[in-house]
Amino acid sequence: MVSRHANMRNLLNSFSIRTRLVILFVLQIVLIIGLGGVYLDWQVRQTLEDELAANLENLARAAALQIDPDLLLSLTPGDEQTRTYRNIKSQLAAFKQETDLRRVYIFSTQKRSLVDTDANILIGWDYAFLPLARSELESLFSGASVSSTLFTGSDGKLYKTGFAAILSGGQVIAGLAAEGSARTLEAIQTVRRDLLLLGGAVLAIAVLLGLFFSKRLTIPLNRLRDAAQNIAGGDYESKISIRSRDEVGFLAETMEKMRQAIVQRDTRQKAMLASVAHEIRNPLGGIELFAGLLASELTEKNAKGEAQKIQKEVQNLKKIVSDFLNFARPNKARREAVAIKLIFEEAQMLMAEEFRSVDCEFHESQPNTHAFVDPQHLKRILLNLMKNAVEAMNGNGKIRLEVAKSQGRIELTLTDNGPGIDEKIRDQIFEPFFTKRKDGTGLGLAIVKSLAEENGGDIRVGTTVKGAVFHLRFAMVVPSFRKGETGRIGHL
Repeated sequence: MVSRHANMRNLLNSFSIRTRLVILFVLQIVLIIGLGGVYLDWQVRQTLEDELAANLENLARAAALQIDPDLLLSLTPGDEQTRTYRNIKSQLAAFKQETDLRRVYIFSTQKRSLVDTDANILIGWDYAFLPLARSELESLFSGASVSSTLFTGSDGKLYKTGFAAILSGGQVIAGLAAEGSARTLEAIQTVRRDLLLLGGAVLAIAVLLGLFFSKRLTIPLNRLRDAAQNIAGGDYESKISIRSRDEVGFLAETMEKMRQAIVQRDTRQKAMLASVAHEIRNPLGGIELFAGLLASELTEKNAKGEAQKIQKEVQNLKKIVSDFLNFARPNKARREAVAIKLIFEEAQMLMAEEFRSVDCEFHESQPNTHAFVDPQHLKRILLNLMKNAVEAMNGNGKIRLEVAKSQGRIELTLTDNGPGIDEKIRDQIFEPFFTKRKDGTGLGLAIVKSLAEENGGDIRVGTTVKGAVFHLRFAMVVPSFRKGETGRIGHL
């Protein structure tokens, strides 16, 4: 039972808010219509049945008053041909015809037949299946009028019987039954049919209203969801604008203030980084200049080597400062149709010194694959990723770049056969200043992610048996249909 409830809860949680609202709205309507219909059906049936019972009891009392009790007491089995029996039977037959009853009969206190409009029932016939309970018979033979429950006749239709006592000297000597058709209850079938039609119409209207009102609620919620996803993905520029005075509008306004606060904080942080980097770059330039002059003037080998070390460390510091500046103030993307193979070859040439002991491969599923991206940004992305791979492999290994189309976009997959990336830190490697290297700044992959997103793309870490794998996706260029154009962005 617990498992069934858990499965039901999981199923409901898998539905969207709009679907759940429609289901809830429709269920309420179904319950209201269903319970109301059942109650109305019961109420109409009970009213008609009570009315039929009262009419049959009145008819039974009227018929009982026309019967002479003394003549009735004189009847014994075999008297079916006597004048007394025929007269009483004629009375019952005439009453039956006038009142449109199905059957009228008189029985003794022992439930045996005395007179019956059914020609097959003789005096003394045992009414073993008299449609009355023991308590109702006791009431009847106490002088009260009673009625039976509904029962089905041999013709398959519903019938009901009203009973009245026949008195002689204040004592009940027999009972008279007036059996009538319950065809008035057939109106319930019409009521049920009408209720079903009404319920179907109301249900259809409920579904439409549910869809309408849920849409008005879920559209701003979906906008908030998209805005939250954009913020989570690092897009702080898209303004959250939802005009509503309810809780959704308040939430949207709060999220917009949060977005603005993030943008302001991010701007201040980048400005601070840029300012610090500029302040450091100026003295570094002087140190590099004087170290170069010193190295050129020194003749002693050891001293000259120390000056060159200063130059090398200054160059490393300048690279770190450049990384800070690139992260703090990234250049806006100037996207165009770019041949990926050419950019890869340029990056490979720039890293010729590092690639002396590295086997570098390039493979594309279709020749001359183009992407819509800033070529300088793409080059920097590839350089950063390949430098990380070379460092992870200690300058000796294999790097492979595969280019293919995936879900209407161009996907670049860069793999190496180094030690790979620990699964515990995969979610952190793109965060600024996160690094596992002692001399690392933690900005390389952060810049890669920033540049990928600046070009409308994304990057993620993949899984492999050995080594690291990165997946980059960018918009592809599709053929234009206007003469003179070379390409157009593929809208996905």
